Amino acid sequence: MTETGFEAGVRAAGAVAFACDPTADQVRLTGDTAAFGLEAEAMAWQDFLDRLGPADQSRLVAAMDRELVDLRIRLIGADDRLVYVRLLGRRDADGRVEGLMTPAGIARERSSRIGEEHTLANAVENGELLAWYQPIISLDSGRLAGFEALARWDRPGVGVLAPDDFLAMASELDLLNRISTTVRGHAVADLSSWRKVHPGASGLFISANATVSELVDPNFVTALLASVAEARLPAGAFKLEIAETEIMDDPDLAESAMQRLAGGGISLALDDFGTGYSSLARLDMLPFDVVKIDRYFVRAMAGDEAAGTVVQSVIQLATHFGMKVVAEGVENAAAADRLAAIGCQYAQGYRYAGALSPDAAEQALIDGLPGHFKPPLPA
Repeated sequence: MTETGFEAGVRAAGAVAFACDPTADQVRLTGDTAAFGLEAEAMAWQDFLDRLGPADQSRLVAAMDRELVDLRIRLIGADDRLVYVRLLGRRDADGRVEGLMTPAGIARERSSRIGEEHTLANAVENGELLAWYQPIISLDSGRLAGFEALARWDRPGVGVLAPDDFLAMASELDLLNRISTTVRGHAVADLSSWRKVHPGASGLFISANATVSELVDPNFVTALLASVAEARLPAGAFKLEIAETEIMDDPDLAESAMQRLAGGGISLALDDFGTGYSSLARLDMLPFDVVKIDRYFVRAMAGDEAAGTVVQSVIQLATHFGMKVVAEGVENAAAADRLAAIGCQYAQGYRYAGALSPDAAEQALIDGLPGHFKPPLPA
């Protein structure tokens, strides 16, 4: 049989023809598959998916439901070589996709990156993502007032990893909301347990983050209210932090969910205020009762009078609107004293402690951290 013009063009382009039929659990490739590091021309659908990272797997599965497929993915071959490939194809009425797979450049990541992605995805499934707790201190008493719950990855054989080590990858894998849900769940459960055992925890609050994409999920508010109610936390004991930049992306869309949360006894904290372009006057239309001043302004106060003026103005405006203020990034006694003098209620930062493991946070609740802060008094 003579080679057709199409087949010759495919070969000259360094491409292979592919036919994918997920319902039949099969992928068939025709051409120089060795150029892609593949040893076989036919393989099971799942075997083909296993050669991709988790994010590429989900994108490919979703693409199979579309009439036209045009997707750039990373493929790891049997020779441990990672390349970008482009899949171009069309789905027929039976769900079978036929088209071309062409080279699309060398991947910037090492092939080990795919393994890292699988490890992180499995970590979320296996309960390796935890909440650690950074103390929030009352400036007028020097006592522990609450904690902010922060994500940590307790990676077997490696140790506890901070967010900078995995959140960027988690974002690329669309895992952030699942990690946030896990952290909030730990925070609610831990505070509920501490309140039952320790009298000093009766007035303690705990906060955790959410994104606007979570807020506008129809199930988010119902699930969070149910979780807090099941834990028997009183109104205001759980605070949901939402970043200013997130809110200003679509404040109208988030308002309904925020009103429901506030009505259900969940306090709302505006996180990282000062990083966006909003004003407290505008944000007063939303049911925030806490403002967290971004650490940049707090740290800059020592050498920049303008930054100090900004902080003082925010505190004055927040007080006018009936909001409490938490200053982040407090690293020394001088900053804490100045914040207290201009009316800031709470401080958070390395002046007191970084994020503590659940056991260490519970001990700080009982004893405080000598030389840093005192334990809370029962409410």
